[in-house]
Amino acid sequence: MLRGGVPPAAVFGPGLAVDGIGEQVAAGAPIAEAIAGAARPEWRFVAAAWSLAEETGAPLASALDRIAAALRARTAVQERQSVLLAGPRATVRLVLGLPLLVLGLGWLLGFDPTPVLLSPLGAVLLTAGGSLLAAGAVWARWLLRSAVGEDRVVGGAYDLLWIALGSGRRPDEAVRGVVCAVDRFEVRWVPFDDFLRDADIQVTLRRVERLGVAVRPALLEAARAERTRSLAELERSAERLGVRVLGPLGACVLPSFMVTGVVPVVISMLGGGAT
Repeated sequence: MLRGGVPPAAVFGPGLAVDGIGEQVAAGAPIAEAIAGAARPEWRFVAAAWSLAEETGAPLASALDRIAAALRARTAVQERQSVLLAGPRATVRLVLGLPLLVLGLGWLLGFDPTPVLLSPLGAVLLTAGGSLLAAGAVWARWLLRSAVGEDRVVGGAYDLLWIALGSGRRPDEAVRGVVCAVDRFEVRWVPFDDFLRDADIQVTLRRVERLGVAVRPALLEAARAERTRSLAELERSAERLGVRVLGPLGACVLPSFMVTGVVPVVISMLGGGAT
C-alpha cells in the first residue's frame, strides 16, 4: 500500500483496523504510538521501526520489509524449536504415565493392587512414589523451559539499526536513536545488552569502520549470521536436552514407577494384599 502511494495515515484504515490501531489513528494518535498501543510484542517492534523511519526519513516500505523479514525469521525459529523439542516432551509425558500404566495392567491381568494401596504400606508407597513423580515432573519441565530460551527477535537490533541508517545518519547517532526507540516503545524483544560496548553489534560497527566498507549491507549479513548461529545453538540445545532429560527420568520417575506401580502389583501377585 505504501509503495502504491497510500498515505501512511491511511494504511490502518477501516480495511486494516487490527488490534484497535485504526481507531487510534483515526482519532488523531501518532501512527507509531497507535501501533505500540496494541500492546503486543510484535506491534511494539513494528512501532519502533515505524518511528525510526519517520524520524530519520528512511523509506517506510523498506523499513517494514526488514521488520517483516525479522518476524518471519522469529516464526521459523519457533517452528523449528517446536519440532526439536517434540521428542523430549513426548518422552517426558510417556514416562510420567508409566506408574498408572502398570497399575492398569495389573488390574487387567487379575492382580488387583487396590488392597495393597489402601493398606498402611500402600500409603507409604503412594507418598514416596507421588513425591518422586512430582519432583521428576518439575525437574523435567524446568529442563524443557530452559531449552526454550528467551523470547526475542534474533538479529532485531541489526534490523532496527539498518532502518536508522537509511537516511545517512552516523552509526553512533543511529545507535542512540535505536536505543531511544527501544526504550520508548518498550520493545522487550530487543534487549539493551545488544547495544553495550562489547556486544556483537558494536564489534561489527567498529570492524566496518576499520575496513571502510558499507555499513548497511554488513548489518544485514550480521543479522543473517546471528540467526544462523541461533538455529545451530537451538539444535545443539535440543540434542543436549535429549540426554539431560534422562536425569529426572532415571533419578525420580523410574523409582516412582517401581514404588507406585510395580511393588503393589508384585505384592498382590504374591497374595500380600491384606498385609
